[in-house]
Amino acid sequence: MGKRLNHLLQGSSLSTWEAFAAEVQGTWSAPSLGHEARLVIPHAHGPIVLERDVTMIMAGNVMIPVVSTIFSAPRPTNPAHRFSVSRANFATSVAEWFGRLDIHVDDPVFDDAFVLKGDTPDFVRTLFRDAPLRERYRADFEGSIALKDDQAFSTDPTPGIDPLELTVSGLIEDASRLRRMYELFAATLTRLDEIGG
Repeated sequence: MGKRLNHLLQGSSLSTWEAFAAEVQGTWSAPSLGHEARLVIPHAHGPIVLERDVTMIMAGNVMIPVVSTIFSAPRPTNPAHRFSVSRANFATSVAEWFGRLDIHVDDPVFDDAFVLKGDTPDFVRTLFRDAPLRERYRADFEGSIALKDDQAFSTDPTPGIDPLELTVSGLIEDASRLRRMYELFAATLTRLDEIGG
């Protein structure tokens, strides 16, 4: 792999992640032949895994890498508890104008800032009924978070388990940003457990 591509795909995140692993008493696995860097952080409601993801997409006649930072944790499969959260933007405001309705939690500032989707609106409202969690999202949230079905075609890589995933565009190389994203993800995981999700 060329130097420039390697820097794009790894940047200086590895040393930041290794230091963060020591801070949170996680298990750090440095990248090796055929294996990506990986950080597993113990949590009362299941381990949190921090990884990078590289997806190749076609742009014209060229394949280009799209890099993301992903936090994930296993949750018991329950279709009624699947949900997603993203920041509102111009496209979502246009969609809402045309009648597409999102789940609202009766917090106007939060409802204007985020797009909540879910198979069971009452479950999503209960999840975000917690004011400190909403405040954390307003202050720190980036990317998208979802508790989703990981079944692809006719195979399920983790029967009985669905991943809760926070996906942030690019590699998080800043330690304070990495900590904020981790704390937001961990708070979401804790809240899910509190409400039986």
